[in-house]
Amino acid sequence: MTDKKILFGTAGVPNSTQKKNNPIEGVKRIHELGLDCMQLEFAHGVRMKEEVSSGLRKISYELGVPLTSHGPYYINLNAREQDKIDSSVERIIQTAKISDLCGAESMTFHAAFYMKDSPLDVFDLVEKSINVIEERLSRLDIEIELRPELTGKTSQFGSLEELISLTKNIDSCRPCMDFSHLYARTGNFNTEQEFDDVLGVLKQELGAHSLNNMHIHISGISTNSKGDLKHLNLEKSKFDWKALLRSLKRSGCEGYMICNSPNLEEDALMLKEYYHTL
Repeated sequence: MTDKKILFGTAGVPNSTQKKNNPIEGVKRIHELGLDCMQLEFAHGVRMKEEVSSGLRKISYELGVPLTSHGPYYINLNAREQDKIDSSVERIIQTAKISDLCGAESMTFHAAFYMKDSPLDVFDLVEKSINVIEERLSRLDIEIELRPELTGKTSQFGSLEELISLTKNIDSCRPCMDFSHLYARTGNFNTEQEFDDVLGVLKQELGAHSLNNMHIHISGISTNSKGDLKHLNLEKSKFDWKALLRSLKRSGCEGYMICNSPNLEEDALMLKEYYHTL
């Protein structure tokens, strides 16, 4: 990150892009809208031609719109069958390869489900797989931050504590801080003081630099006792996004803020506008 600020963007191509499935047009639209970055969504698999990835890298550089990425949803590093774990490892590596070709520096993914196993056992399995991934990417000379996402369901691996431990244990690991998921997962962390506390924990456990290079997800969210149900537009949710932005600004946080609301760019622009009034 070069600028001392938070960059705002969308999870995928903005809704108002004329060619909906064209990430190159998506980057141009981000630039037109006055947003700062875009996340490539490989949610349903990594299917991108090399000429598209080189075109993306070029337009991203020319327009000054950096990219992040999100791996496929069917990753589970705690699957029952070893071949499914192996497939999950491959999906993460494939996402990292294509993300690197596009020029993305940070890549997030949902790491695992507990499957009724002990969280400690699941942690060990996830750590083992990510070590393998890190080693293979190193051999391929791919430098990308692997960012397991803070997940919104209590059945998913990805609590704040788990992500902090992974980051301490694995060099290329950083947390993807989904604050909406944190709120959905715990039923807490929805006040300015609580956001301050979370940022304080990150700083204390991972060092001040962890706040200078953040990959953040945000959206409105509806919840039940098991965590998140679905993403909502920010104005239709109880999630206090203004308090979060005030906390991030006061702590001097920098990085990417990726909006996952259904209306994508509308909420991303609202976030950016409010942030710049602070």
